[in-house]
Amino acid sequence: MEWKTLLSKNHFVETEQEGGIAYRNDYDTIICSTLFRRLQDKAQVFPLDDDDYVRTRLTHSLEVSAIGKKLGEYAFAKVKECKQDQWFEEHSEKELSEVLLCAGLVHDIGNPPFGHFGEYTIREWFQTNLEGLTLGDRKVTEMLSNWQLQDLYTFEGNAQSIRLLSKTPYLGKENGFNLSYSVLGTIIKYPISSDKLRNCNPNHYKKIGYNFSEKELFDAVNRETGMNGCRHPLSYLLEAADDIAYRTSDLEDAMVKKVISFEQVMDTFERCLRSFEGDAQNRQEVCQCIHKLTEMFQEEVTKNTKKPGLAAVQRWNQYIQGMMIRDAGQTFVKNYSQIMQGDFDGDLFHDTVSGYIIKAVSDLSERKIYTSSVKTRRELFGRRVINSLLDQFMPAAIGYDTNGKSSYIDRRIMDTVSEFYKSMYRNQSVGKSEDEKLYLRILMITDYISGMTDNYAKRLYEELFA
Repeated sequence: MEWKTLLSKNHFVETEQEGGIAYRNDYDTIICSTLFRRLQDKAQVFPLDDDDYVRTRLTHSLEVSAIGKKLGEYAFAKVKECKQDQWFEEHSEKELSEVLLCAGLVHDIGNPPFGHFGEYTIREWFQTNLEGLTLGDRKVTEMLSNWQLQDLYTFEGNAQSIRLLSKTPYLGKENGFNLSYSVLGTIIKYPISSDKLRNCNPNHYKKIGYNFSEKELFDAVNRETGMNGCRHPLSYLLEAADDIAYRTSDLEDAMVKKVISFEQVMDTFERCLRSFEGDAQNRQEVCQCIHKLTEMFQEEVTKNTKKPGLAAVQRWNQYIQGMMIRDAGQTFVKNYSQIMQGDFDGDLFHDTVSGYIIKAVSDLSERKIYTSSVKTRRELFGRRVINSLLDQFMPAAIGYDTNGKSSYIDRRIMDTVSEFYKSMYRNQSVGKSEDEKLYLRILMITDYISGMTDNYAKRLYEELFA
């Protein structure tokens, strides 16, 4: 792969602003959009939370964007310093950092309400209920291709992001946000379709990256950037930025919610040290990181800070983020040749001090944060909301736009679906076969529900079923 194509500033639909200011236009398009604003009421960790302090998908995305920009600048400087690629001698770090700045803002834009539990609920609903749906005397599962079926059975927020970014009408234009190929390539974490996922190397591809409905767009991104079916190099830096942002912020937010205590955080790190299997130098650096947290805690106690544990973790998060950016950037440089050849299947924290810290935080998150009763109760409510909405809207959508095959009740149900998403369906269905229109009607409902905020989904559920 080569940077001159990887950083393509061209678009799927040509615009008058091709070239130097393309990324600035991408940024402006994103932050002025309704889809981006809706992230302010989508859960990061704690759904339907009344506490204004804890992060939403919007604040998380802003953090990923900022960290991604720093990572891009650091990686650029290190590759240039090592003289690994002549391209870096002739270009500016802005060409990497501005792509990551934009990609960080939209990497979660397709996530449904109630976080990752919402994704799981939608997948589960299709796996359980799709077989029982019919259109006239034909089973829906017999009308869809294997690829289309697998899109539904493996519903994934990353693929939904690509779909919404390219299909959502924006300022009267039907081609969506029409972002630069380089930005789209960066957010495609797994450049694989659902029908090919089972037969792929699980170290390379864990989830799908795009749906059948976005095949033409993916092919264009793949061709124009020269990815050739591989991950875009900047996708590794975006993934690292995401890991840095949520691993550190989840710790802080959980302390605010009193889900975990400072003592539990320290106990987790001490257990990490006892089971440490890395080399002596890494162990010493991990010890220094833990000592730094203890030192910050003592300083906050001395200052009579009201919540010294929380204040110490907040300060430590800033300290540790700098180290994580360094480690991820250095791993990127160390594996630069493999990454550019599309052969790297690891993550940028492997065998680094940051990797051990992340492993410890991940262990605490899995044991205490993600399984906490406050989080679980709200997620289970969210599951009920999404299941009920799918139960209501999906059967009605099957017969929509089918010359009288829809019942009176189903037509009334479809009257409540946002005209915004029905317009998306109409735009996409022009010239399509009846079977493909069926697939697009199903996606109309997943688009509608995925686009809902947590509170909108809750209110709609209460209006329809309370």
